[in-house]
Amino acid sequence: MDRLEANRNYDCFCGNGIATEFVAGYLLEKNNLGLSDPAPFKVAIISDRQVSGYYYNEFENQFILRNIHPRLIACDAQEASKSLKTVSEIVADLRDQELGAQDWIIALGGGGIIDCASFAASVYSGRCNLILVPTTLGSMAESTVAERAYLNSGKYKDAAFIKAEPTAVFADPKFLATVPGKFKSNGYAPIIRLALLADPSLVTGLTEKSDLREFLNRIYAARTAVEIKNPRLLTLGNEIAAAIEGYFRFMNYSEGEALALSLYSCIPNALRSPLASVYSKLGLPVTLQGVGRDMILKSLKENLRQAGSNTVNVVDYDAAERGKWVLRQLTANEAMELFASRLDVIVPKG
Repeated sequence: MDRLEANRNYDCFCGNGIATEFVAGYLLEKNNLGLSDPAPFKVAIISDRQVSGYYYNEFENQFILRNIHPRLIACDAQEASKSLKTVSEIVADLRDQELGAQDWIIALGGGGIIDCASFAASVYSGRCNLILVPTTLGSMAESTVAERAYLNSGKYKDAAFIKAEPTAVFADPKFLATVPGKFKSNGYAPIIRLALLADPSLVTGLTEKSDLREFLNRIYAARTAVEIKNPRLLTLGNEIAAAIEGYFRFMNYSEGEALALSLYSCIPNALRSPLASVYSKLGLPVTLQGVGRDMILKSLKENLRQAGSNTVNVVDYDAAERGKWVLRQLTANEAMELFASRLDVIVPKG
């Protein structure tokens, strides 16, 4: 089991099998208990039905062997259900179990589960400890080191957020073998964004086999470099991606597919051909199907109106600045013109 260099105030571990072998022992260690000591705490494991179907029995077994009997809270945490309603149901279950400050919440799943569980842990009055066990590349690369947990509302993406910080993260490579193909893009897209912003070599890690611990450390190093420069650069592509997801009510395109499309629309012409080749290998789209350009522009305009500001900060490529990405402060009209030019790249003509 190796520590990851995530530049966070909590432990991040990576290793094959650590999720099903070391999490229970970590909780006992944090409570200064031996393997045979009775545990004076409760454990709630929050997971989605698909992940729990694959892994829950194996994951639970390490607790049973130590005479700890966790409670499974199974929920739907796809983008369409990543909502206050889901969090409310989780909080009600935590309350029913009477979990308190000495107890533990474990999020076992992808980014949706991690957001919902982290949000619930942050607002729940019992103030439980939180462990994250990500099961997708996206949640390992992004959700576990995000400083906030986000929820959607109706067609609005990231409509609510709260500051959230776990006690520890356990990233286990074996989970990646069961991620459905459509949702692998949720891991690819944020890494491609970091590649564009800070470290182009990260793309190689997506198209070739690499050691997960080493790859995650490179991802975290790139993220840290961007955060030091300007953390708002990490919003590159968010606007069009949110409009695509919201228009389709989070159904037609996965979060990663929507972001991949938006990133493709942002880059200069010289980069599009090589990036299109990468997208082809990863199964990512380069054109937006099923909706016209004007409808996405309408969604973008509504999102700007909802923000309630006369100016908009948008990350854009600046060829004059030696190919750097910069944060531009634009009027709403200027922002809409920029978004329209980007949509021309990904929306088929006619």
